[in-house]
Amino acid sequence: MKSSTLHTLFLMMLAAGCATSHADTTDKSLTVSGKTLTMQAPVSCAQAQRPRKELARYLSQYDPSDDPKEDIRDETPRTKQEIQLIKNSLVDSGFHYPNGQDSVITWMDFNGDGLCDFTASAGVGGMKAVDRMFLFQGLPKGEFRLVDAYHTYMEGSSIPVPYIPLSVPGEKLPVLATPNTLMQWDTERKQFATCESIQYGPQAKQRPAPAALAALCPQAQQIYTWAAGHLPHKNDLPYSMTE
Repeated sequence: MKSSTLHTLFLMMLAAGCATSHADTTDKSLTVSGKTLTMQAPVSCAQAQRPRKELARYLSQYDPSDDPKEDIRDETPRTKQEIQLIKNSLVDSGFHYPNGQDSVITWMDFNGDGLCDFTASAGVGGMKAVDRMFLFQGLPKGEFRLVDAYHTYMEGSSIPVPYIPLSVPGEKLPVLATPNTLMQWDTERKQFATCESIQYGPQAKQRPAPAALAALCPQAQQIYTWAAGHLPHKNDLPYSMTE
C-alpha cells in the first residue's frame, strides 16, 4: 500500500472513530472518577486545507537542544549552528514521519477561542531516527505558535495523533491525552495545566487544581491507552507500513 493511500485511510478511520465516539456504549466512553470521557468529534477548520508545505515553516519554532545525539553519551551542548541545522532539516522535510510517509494532521480548538489548532508528529529518518510530536496554537491572521512538544528516539514507529482531544461533560475545553500526561488549557494563565503541574508545580500551591485534571490525572495512563485504542493502529504506526 502506498504512503498516500495509507495516510488517506488513516484519516478516514480517524474521522469515523471520532464521529461515533459519542455513542452511549461501554467501549465508546470511559468513566473515571465519576466523569465520562468521549473522543472529541472533529472540528471544521478552513486551515485544514492549507498546503502541508506551508504549515511546515512553523517547525522552525521547535528547540532541538535536548534531542538525543548520534552518540547518546555525548552531553556537550549543541552549538547554535547545530540547532539551526536541525531546524532547517525539519522544515525542509516537513510534516512527514522518519520513513517519509505523510504525517496525519489533527485539527482541534483546545483553548475555545474559535481559532483552529493542530497536532502532528514529524521526524528525520536514519539508523537512529528521532520523532518529534507537536502541538500548535492557531493565531489571528492564520499564523501558528508552537505551545508544546516531546520526542521519541529509535522507537521504530510514529504516534500519529500526539495530543488526543477528549470531551468531558461540564467542561468547555477538551482534555488532551498524551502517552505521558493529561493537559487542559488554563484560559486565565494562558498556558496548559498538566498532571505534573498539579502535583508538583507552583500552581499546586498558588491556585486550585483544574477540577477535571484533579479527578482524571490519577488514571492518566489508563485514559491514554483507552483513547489510543480508538484510533487506527492504536495510535502507533510502524515505520514499516509505507508500501
